[in-house]
Amino acid sequence: MSLTSEKPVSYVTAEEKDKISRNLLIWLNTFPDIPDAVLAGNPMTPINFEFLTDNMPCMALSTIQAPYIVKQYIYGGYRAEYQFKIIYRIIPGNTSGPDKRLKADELLDRFGDWSSREKPDLGPGIRALRVEATTRASKFAEYENGDEDHQILMKMTYEVI
Repeated sequence: MSLTSEKPVSYVTAEEKDKISRNLLIWLNTFPDIPDAVLAGNPMTPINFEFLTDNMPCMALSTIQAPYIVKQYIYGGYRAEYQFKIIYRIIPGNTSGPDKRLKADELLDRFGDWSSREKPDLGPGIRALRVEATTRASKFAEYENGDEDHQILMKMTYEVI
């Protein structure tokens, strides 16, 4: 008999995780309000995966936790959750810092609102059910060189059929 009532977490396969990350990144790069300063750094894929550049505005998708199964279906499919965050690195400067910080958080909040209305194409046999912001945007890191990272935490629920 187990002393805990918690079920062990069942993670999806590494292959599925990679496929979901890739398709989610493609979709996130269709956000219509990606800042010009971020687009200037990499116009083809302005939002990177797990990578931010020093000393220039940029954005990245970062996985918070590996996707895991939340509900197993009798016929073999399942529902899963993918927790991620979108990071926006800014260079606030001394005079316009407060305005840039507020604009960074406003942009990420718009990103969260946009993602709740749109659904990514995750490929054959996988359907996005819901994407939602689980927090509002905020600053989470400041570096000696003046760079600041702002983030919004998000969650996508999807189904494998």
